[in-house]
Amino acid sequence: MTRKRVTNEEKRQRHEWAMKQIDKGVGFSELASLVAETWGCSRRNARRVVSEAHKEWMEIAFGAEEIDQRDLLFQSVARLERTARKAEEAGQFAVVVGCVAQLNKMMALGADQAGFRGHRHNAHYFRR
Repeated sequence: MTRKRVTNEEKRQRHEWAMKQIDKGVGFSELASLVAETWGCSRRNARRVVSEAHKEWMEIAFGAEEIDQRDLLFQSVARLERTARKAEEAGQFAVVVGCVAQLNKMMALGADQAGFRGHRHNAHYFRR
């Protein structure tokens, strides 16, 4: 069975479509599956399309001054929250802990500070 060759125009369309999906906040594994289903290509080619689109998206996002860095931060936060939710549903609690720890670092929520009641730097428990 011979597959038809993909034209440069179709490659460009796949690439632009993948960049729009990344901009919407679709996760990379999800996006690879979507590209494979939508465009009828192999998972390997879909991962390549997603990888190239992500590289260009990062160059545009961090190379341009008119891009709001706060908006990028909140897109990342939304992605981490979605990942934590999916991991919890799948019973992958270590992933949930990792996502929450990363959210704490990104948002500087203070749960890792020495003044946090549940965490003592000298390993002694809180006593009254």
